[in-house]
Amino acid sequence: MTGSDMEALYATAVANVRQPHLDRLREADVTASTIARLGSAYPPFGVCAGEVERFCRFLPGEGQPYVIQPVVDGCELIDLVAWRVANPTRWGLVNGTGWLLNADACLGSRWDAGSLTLHATPLDWLRADASGGVVLDWDAPDMMTLRSFDRIDCGNDMLAGALRRALYHFPIFSVPLLDSPAGWIALAQQMGLPPKLTVH
Repeated sequence: MTGSDMEALYATAVANVRQPHLDRLREADVTASTIARLGSAYPPFGVCAGEVERFCRFLPGEGQPYVIQPVVDGCELIDLVAWRVANPTRWGLVNGTGWLLNADACLGSRWDAGSLTLHATPLDWLRADASGGVVLDWDAPDMMTLRSFDRIDCGNDMLAGALRRALYHFPIFSVPLLDSPAGWIALAQQMGLPPKLTVH
């Protein structure tokens, strides 16, 4: 899908929002102030019918209504993430290029070696007043940028475990004899120290 097609889809999804959709989010513990604050930068969400296919791709069209949220990177709309309030742990991306919800705010804080808060789902992110971020694609090459944080606070143990696996999943490096202490030291030097993970 081209950028203009995605923007048109997002604009249509935003126009589809009605009061029952807002009420449904309120019932899911998303505050009106969060939605209003997000809406000052860009529309916080839309609603679009469709289905999440294999490989976590969202296909708009026939199907159930999904919450549609923008995935912005470098102040540009790069993707849309679709999820349902009834099943927020399963989502799909329209283009498959977005990897982190709220990337600009999250990655801006890594330059001062700060901390990052990650949530398990886009709904959890909204419940937390849209602070921190959500990993949308665990296989994205950009995942390694999270290693530059001193500490990453995770919403639950399952998220911390997934993040730990993702940050230690790396391509094969040219390090001989990884079963030896010297090999592991060389690998650690190439990879850098991982961030401290905490569960909040």
